[in-house]
Amino acid sequence: MRWLGVDPGERRVGIAACDPDERIAVPIEVVPASAALPAIRSIARREHIEGIVVGLPITLAGEEGFAARKARKLGERVRRVLGLPVEYEDERLTSWAAEQAGASGPADDVAAALMLQQFIERRRRERAEAPDDAAR
Repeated sequence: MRWLGVDPGERRVGIAACDPDERIAVPIEVVPASAALPAIRSIARREHIEGIVVGLPITLAGEEGFAARKARKLGERVRRVLGLPVEYEDERLTSWAAEQAGASGPADDVAAALMLQQFIERRRRERAEAPDDAAR
Protein backbone atom coordinates (compact mmCIF):
# COMPACT_ATOMS: atom_id res chain seq x y z
CA MET A 1 0.00 0.00 0.00
CA ARG A 2 1.32 3.42 -0.87
CA TRP A 3 1.23 5.80 2.15
CA LEU A 4 1.80 9.53 2.34
CA GLY A 5 3.39 10.77 5.56
CA VAL A 6 2.42 14.23 6.77
CA ASP A 7 4.41 16.02 9.49
CA PRO A 8 2.24 19.02 10.43
CA GLY A 9 3.75 22.15 11.91
CA GLU A 10 2.74 25.71 12.69
CA ARG A 11 4.52 27.22 9.67
CA ARG A 12 5.45 24.26 7.47
CA VAL A 13 4.23 20.75 6.70
CA GLY A 14 6.64 18.01 5.70
CA ILE A 15 5.47 15.37 3.25
CA ALA A 16 6.99 11.97 2.50
CA ALA A 17 5.86 8.81 0.71
CA CYS A 18 6.67 5.13 0.80
CA ASP A 19 6.95 2.63 -2.02
CA PRO A 20 3.97 0.33 -2.76
CA ASP A 21 5.64 -2.56 -0.90
CA GLU A 22 5.98 -0.43 2.27
CA ARG A 23 9.73 -0.89 2.49
CA ILE A 24 11.14 2.62 2.53
CA ALA A 25 9.87 6.14 3.08
CA VAL A 26 11.43 9.07 1.26
CA PRO A 27 11.05 12.83 1.73
CA ILE A 28 8.95 14.54 -0.95
CA GLU A 29 8.36 18.19 -0.15
CA VAL A 30 7.96 20.92 2.46
CA VAL A 31 4.93 23.16 1.98
CA PRO A 32 3.59 26.17 3.89
CA ALA A 33 1.04 25.13 6.52
CA SER A 34 -1.48 27.47 4.90
CA ALA A 35 -1.28 25.43 1.66
CA ALA A 36 -1.12 21.97 3.26
CA LEU A 37 -4.47 20.55 2.15
CA PRO A 38 -4.19 21.44 -1.57
CA ALA A 39 -0.56 20.24 -1.59
CA ILE A 40 -1.45 16.95 0.09
CA ARG A 41 -4.29 16.43 -2.40
CA SER A 42 -2.04 17.15 -5.38
CA ILE A 43 0.82 14.96 -4.17
CA ALA A 44 -1.54 12.12 -3.22
CA ARG A 45 -2.97 12.07 -6.74
CA ARG A 46 0.42 12.38 -8.43
CA GLU A 47 1.99 9.63 -6.29
CA HIS A 48 -1.05 7.28 -6.40
CA ILE A 49 -1.38 7.33 -2.62
CA GLU A 50 -3.77 4.89 -0.95
CA GLY A 51 -3.58 6.13 2.66
CA ILE A 52 -2.35 9.04 4.76
CA VAL A 53 -0.29 8.91 7.96
CA VAL A 54 -0.39 12.10 10.02
CA GLY A 55 2.30 12.62 12.62
CA LEU A 56 0.99 13.22 16.13
CA PRO A 57 3.20 15.47 18.23
CA ILE A 58 2.82 13.54 21.49
CA THR A 59 4.50 15.16 24.49
CA LEU A 60 7.48 13.47 26.10
CA ALA A 61 5.08 12.57 28.93
CA GLY A 62 3.01 10.62 26.38
CA GLU A 63 0.06 13.01 26.25
CA GLU A 64 -1.77 14.69 23.40
CA GLY A 65 -1.80 18.46 23.69
CA PHE A 66 -2.90 21.37 21.54
CA ALA A 67 -0.57 20.48 18.64
CA ALA A 68 -1.83 16.88 18.56
CA ARG A 69 -5.44 18.10 18.45
CA LYS A 70 -4.55 20.34 15.49
CA ALA A 71 -2.87 17.38 13.75
CA ARG A 72 -6.02 15.27 14.25
CA LYS A 73 -8.14 18.09 12.77
CA LEU A 74 -5.85 18.19 9.72
CA GLY A 75 -6.13 14.41 9.41
CA GLU A 76 -9.92 14.59 9.55
CA ARG A 77 -9.99 17.30 6.85
CA VAL A 78 -7.67 15.21 4.66
CA ARG A 79 -9.89 12.13 5.15
CA ARG A 80 -13.03 14.07 4.19
CA VAL A 81 -11.50 15.79 1.15
CA LEU A 82 -9.47 12.89 -0.25
CA GLY A 83 -11.66 9.99 0.86
CA LEU A 84 -8.57 8.02 1.89
CA PRO A 85 -7.92 6.19 5.15
CA VAL A 86 -6.00 8.28 7.68
CA GLU A 87 -3.78 6.80 10.37
CA TYR A 88 -1.81 8.59 13.08
CA GLU A 89 1.74 7.93 14.25
CA ASP A 90 3.65 9.29 17.21
CA GLU A 91 6.19 11.70 15.77
CA ARG A 92 8.10 12.45 18.97
CA LEU A 93 11.67 13.49 18.25
CA THR A 94 11.48 13.03 14.46
CA SER A 95 12.22 16.70 13.79
CA TRP A 96 15.20 16.53 16.14
CA ALA A 97 16.40 13.30 14.48
CA ALA A 98 16.04 14.89 11.03
CA GLU A 99 18.17 17.85 12.12
CA GLN A 100 20.76 15.49 13.62
CA ALA A 101 20.89 13.62 10.32
CA GLY A 102 22.24 16.78 8.72
CA ALA A 103 19.23 17.88 6.72
CA SER A 104 19.97 21.24 5.14
CA GLY A 105 17.20 23.84 5.30
CA PRO A 106 13.83 22.94 6.81
CA ALA A 107 13.94 19.26 7.76
CA ASP A 108 10.17 18.80 7.87
CA ASP A 109 10.05 16.41 4.89
CA VAL A 110 12.86 14.34 6.40
CA ALA A 111 10.95 14.26 9.70
CA ALA A 112 7.86 13.11 7.75
CA ALA A 113 9.93 10.33 6.15
CA LEU A 114 11.27 9.23 9.56
CA MET A 115 7.75 9.18 11.01
CA LEU A 116 6.39 7.27 7.98
CA GLN A 117 9.27 4.77 8.15
CA GLN A 118 8.45 4.19 11.82
CA PHE A 119 4.80 3.59 10.85
CA ILE A 120 5.56 1.07 8.08
CA GLU A 121 8.05 -0.79 10.28
CA ARG A 122 5.47 -1.01 13.08
CA ARG A 123 2.90 -2.35 10.57
CA ARG A 124 5.44 -4.93 9.37
CA ARG A 125 6.09 -6.09 12.96
CA GLU A 126 2.36 -6.27 13.72
CA ARG A 127 1.71 -8.37 10.60
CA ALA A 128 4.58 -10.71 11.49
CA GLU A 129 3.28 -11.15 15.05
CA ALA A 130 -0.38 -11.62 14.05
CA PRO A 131 -1.72 -15.17 14.12
CA ASP A 132 -2.08 -16.63 10.68
CA ASP A 133 -5.84 -17.05 10.24
CA ALA A 134 -5.31 -18.99 7.01
CA ALA A 135 -3.55 -21.80 8.93
CA ARG A 136 -6.63 -22.44 11.11
